[in-house]
Amino acid sequence: MKSFFTSLAFSILFTGFINAQSIGLKDIVQKRTNDFNATVRADQYGGSIAFNRTYRSSNCVGTYDITWRFNKDISSLQNGEEFSITLSCRSCSTPCGYKWGIANVYAANNVTGIAQYPSYTYNANITQVSTTASSSGVHDWYPGHTSHTYTFIYNKKKNAPLTAFTFDFAGHKVFYVFEEGLKSSGGAINCHSLFGLGKLVYGLELGAYEGYGWEWMDTTIGYALQHIKASNCLSNTYLTDLKRRIQGASNTTVFLQEIQTYSRKLDTEITSSCGCCASCNN
Repeated sequence: MKSFFTSLAFSILFTGFINAQSIGLKDIVQKRTNDFNATVRADQYGGSIAFNRTYRSSNCVGTYDITWRFNKDISSLQNGEEFSITLSCRSCSTPCGYKWGIANVYAANNVTGIAQYPSYTYNANITQVSTTASSSGVHDWYPGHTSHTYTFIYNKKKNAPLTAFTFDFAGHKVFYVFEEGLKSSGGAINCHSLFGLGKLVYGLELGAYEGYGWEWMDTTIGYALQHIKASNCLSNTYLTDLKRRIQGASNTTVFLQEIQTYSRKLDTEITSSCGCCASCNN
């Protein structure tokens, strides 16, 4: 029979091994192209990019609004964990018969360097398992290619402090950078994040009451989820589910009642789970 101390030592060793086999989302950075200006929004749940692109002639201008969605929060990944990415043309128009590449996503073996991280070393720790896409990725000039799903896996093959995958939008790149062993922030309850969360939830109520577009609501939910994560005391279950359901909604007023219910329940959750009223008043 193992002694208590032997079991404890094994537990500590095993925990250390597990931590070493996980990665956390460290940063999201861009490599801009000189061909066009793009508006990008990105987080651990997905993102969007919008841009206009001129094809050799000023009379041939393409307009693109592209989204990507992960099937889970990718703030942290365990060794062997898969995740999927759905990349879609929300509105894409390529003019003048051109068939140039528009959007694709590539695993770590296609990331040779990142300007913002000069010490980045090449590795293939995030690999592609499967895809519904052709080699030209997502585009609008052939039926059936306006949306594709990619499945990636974190599978540590090389000791490297950083690994990444990248989206390529006609030369404009968005990198998701992960650090080995990085955990989501934890620790003391952050009361300032609770104040900000309250304002954001009120904004969601107002947005639903006024019927704001789903994109505005989606962005606000994203900010609210960041505040929940920073609070270290609240559940993100409802807002994560709402973020999923509100995608593409033609009428956001239908969400008003449930957001108001969530707002009331949030007061109770803060009182029971956060218990920082005294420190917040200091």
